[in-house]
Amino acid sequence: MRTSTSNPTLSLRGLLETTSASFTVVRHWPGEVIFYQGDDADTVMHIEEGRVRLSVSGASGKGAIFGLMGPGSFLGEDVLGGRSRRRQTATALIETELLVLKKTEMTRLIRADEAISERFITHTLARKASLETDLTVQLLCSGEDRLIHTLLTLAGCDSRCNGRYALPKVSQEVIAEMVGTTRSRVNFFMGKFKKHGFLEKQGDLLQVIPSNLAFLRADSRAL
Repeated sequence: MRTSTSNPTLSLRGLLETTSASFTVVRHWPGEVIFYQGDDADTVMHIEEGRVRLSVSGASGKGAIFGLMGPGSFLGEDVLGGRSRRRQTATALIETELLVLKKTEMTRLIRADEAISERFITHTLARKASLETDLTVQLLCSGEDRLIHTLLTLAGCDSRCNGRYALPKVSQEVIAEMVGTTRSRVNFFMGKFKKHGFLEKQGDLLQVIPSNLAFLRADSRAL
């Protein structure tokens, strides 16, 4: 395996450019499907900017949100394990830019370049932990807590973060689908979150303030 001499803080695009790897850059608009469940799979994608929602559907047509991926995440990487068709549908939630590599090229890079291999392994472990957390929240938490988790994920932060994090412009209908509740309930809870400072309007954007979760939860326990 070749040890990369490039700066380890480089973006994946920077690492790829140092290896003269072959890749393309594709931009998707909000609501645009990147690939459908069941499509032929021969590429691996990496999110440079944006947010991507993964969903699955059964033979009955019933569907579920499978995950939410942000910058630094790979998409369609299970093709490297021998799968020839997509297992989920990937949809851009906001404007999203992807690096796209052929399966053969990504396989070569993982085997040949230590920095890219480490980047891929780190993603795989982080995604496993994230999916386990998402499943636990979905199965065990209330609608209010599921919404909090979804908003933190959309903003790219968690409850331990300090500061303010902008939410992407995603409709309440889409958020309700992700949470597994109704739009009216989302609207109700978001009004409550603004009252306690967890959400704050800044211009035409909503910001998440994780440090104010304590005030929100103290109020919920008092009810």
